[in-house]
Amino acid sequence: MELVALIRSPRRGVTTILAGGRLPVAVGLVVLATAIAALNAARFAADVPVASVLYGEGRSPAIASFIDAVGRERAEVVVYLIEQAWTAVIVVTAFSPLLVWILGATAVHAAARLDGLRRPLRPMFVLLGYATALTRVPADGAAALLGSGRTAGAQVAQLIGTVCLAWLAFITWRAIEAHYGLPPRRAFIVLVFAIVAFYVVPLVLIIASVVVLVIAAVVLEYVPR
Repeated sequence: MELVALIRSPRRGVTTILAGGRLPVAVGLVVLATAIAALNAARFAADVPVASVLYGEGRSPAIASFIDAVGRERAEVVVYLIEQAWTAVIVVTAFSPLLVWILGATAVHAAARLDGLRRPLRPMFVLLGYATALTRVPADGAAALLGSGRTAGAQVAQLIGTVCLAWLAFITWRAIEAHYGLPPRRAFIVLVFAIVAFYVVPLVLIIASVVVLVIAAVVLEYVPR
């Protein structure tokens, strides 16, 4: 019933779940979403093998240009790192609903604390469990059914995923507004701060670390064996 209310009227559904949402239900919904995400990850691994990303006809022009610029031998370093990381990418994709739920709830709570707001974590934690399942099940379900890559079905799945991601952000915005008693603009600022501080900045640091590692390996002429 809570999910139906959230679909029909996000504002009313958010209020309902914040007041009476149940943690076991949230856990069950996220487990369901994670199972579907695992199917999506398996389909992605089958549709987009690492070899096609690196050597296939549809590979990125940036990858082709990089290989031509540094030479085949030095490019083997990057190829080796990507091959080693590919399994980790698939695993993270499979568990992404669980990660979105836990990291999303704690990021919002931390951002609100930094803004001087004191509210219990549990209501927001439960609500984001419902919201994660509501938005990730159709996104991952569509990707698992329609596939990944450059096909028309994959493009439709990507569109559905983008819409669902925006939907999740909208629900979270309304949840911050209701749970912390904030006006819409300030609630939006808290949401943006949570995304930037706890998602974007760590991601940029990870990417920068990988780039530094690759540059060091190329400069030192490390050749994987």
